[in-house]
Amino acid sequence: MTALDIVKQNLPADRISCDAGDMASHLVDWRRAYRGKASALLQPRTTAEVAKILEIAKDHHQVVVPQGGNTGLVGGGIPSQSGSDWLLSLSKMNKIEEVNIQNRSMTVQAGAILQDIHTKSAMDGLYFPLNLAAKGSCSIGGNMATNAGGVNVLRYGTTRDLILGLEVVLMGGEVMDMLTPLRKDNTGYDLKNLFIGSEGTLGIITRANLKLFALPKARATAIAAISDVSDALPLLSQLQQMSGEEVEAFELMPKVLVEAVLGHFPTITPPLSEIPPYILLMEIASSDAADGEANAQGEIPLQNVMMRFLEQGFEKNLIKDATLAQNEAQRQALWDIRENAPEIANTVEGPINTDIAVARADVPDFYKQASAAIHAIHPATRICGYGHLGDGNLHFNLYPGAGKDEGWQQNRDAVKEAVYQVLADFNGSISAEHGIGQMKAEQLKSVKAPALLNKMRAIKQVFDPENLLNPGKILQD
Repeated sequence: MTALDIVKQNLPADRISCDAGDMASHLVDWRRAYRGKASALLQPRTTAEVAKILEIAKDHHQVVVPQGGNTGLVGGGIPSQSGSDWLLSLSKMNKIEEVNIQNRSMTVQAGAILQDIHTKSAMDGLYFPLNLAAKGSCSIGGNMATNAGGVNVLRYGTTRDLILGLEVVLMGGEVMDMLTPLRKDNTGYDLKNLFIGSEGTLGIITRANLKLFALPKARATAIAAISDVSDALPLLSQLQQMSGEEVEAFELMPKVLVEAVLGHFPTITPPLSEIPPYILLMEIASSDAADGEANAQGEIPLQNVMMRFLEQGFEKNLIKDATLAQNEAQRQALWDIRENAPEIANTVEGPINTDIAVARADVPDFYKQASAAIHAIHPATRICGYGHLGDGNLHFNLYPGAGKDEGWQQNRDAVKEAVYQVLADFNGSISAEHGIGQMKAEQLKSVKAPALLNKMRAIKQVFDPENLLNPGKILQD
């Protein structure tokens, strides 16, 4: 009797499929850069079912690849080409179990969709601030597995900062119950945070307790035109000071990206009459509804803060043009540009997509030096460095020159290497929020200190000594 036969004896039939059609969408990543094969698709609905699967898997030395919403960008949830892996999808474990208003916490299963978490939180007057372009399809389990970032890291931190407790199933079926919603627990090693960002290589996260915040009831959103990346940091510091640290998002978008988004999505309204070299998308938010209502002088407090900030930026010659959203429709129109940016990479032939981070203060110099190094190799390269400038995370993407760029494929590897050489000079990270997966596993060996890699291998050995959980991800060997 095979291991899969034993699973079929222990789980309802609708949890298991070996049908190629059922598995197809799970075997290719969002960018279609990685394709895998699997002998079975397993879709458990409870922690007990996950535990039983991993118990059987260990007994039969069976590889298991966990997968969330399959919106990852580094191939972390795609099985190998062996055809023998089991693909364990958590998509059916999607319940929002409880909201504790007094504790400002929420208990969810790992397959819960991020947008559903947002909606449920808001219904109870609370806020879960993790915000990604893929929020309509990504799962909180995948967010935790990669320690996802998003646009609100500047104010609230990464996913790791938003998790109070976890439930994790280890290879062999042991359940680690760390689901407590305590905000303080100083009883030894913080095992919970080993699993956040581990990409399913140490255990499978099945449930989580999320940290909730007061729901923002007033927002002020603006777009500002700047001439150079170096103008952005003084503006960020000024906005943080003027708003009382209420800056939720501070996003950089170059002209190349904005024009590409407007060209690909013709229904999106251009934010300014003329697209400048760089655009800043900025948002401040308050949980006080009065900050969004007109006072006795007819002023809306939060809008007034943003307006005064823009005026000072004009006076200092840092801002060349600006648009301040007057209502929710205008706000969403500004965000449409940023939220559709990831799609552009799929419209370009042979793009170089990166997810790098440097110290916030180093962003302008990195941008300048990396651009110079790239253009010294291939002058036609279009540089599309955009993203979360407020926390030093840029998606420093590179596209071939406009039209037919004959030399792009020939120079592509050298151009990519130039980016990472400059990144190393700034002691930056090759992965700020997307994870390592299989895309960067080989690269990690060249940038991570050997002593640190050895400790990571030792941790893997403790939790998964036979390397049966998502092998080939993060630690390729």
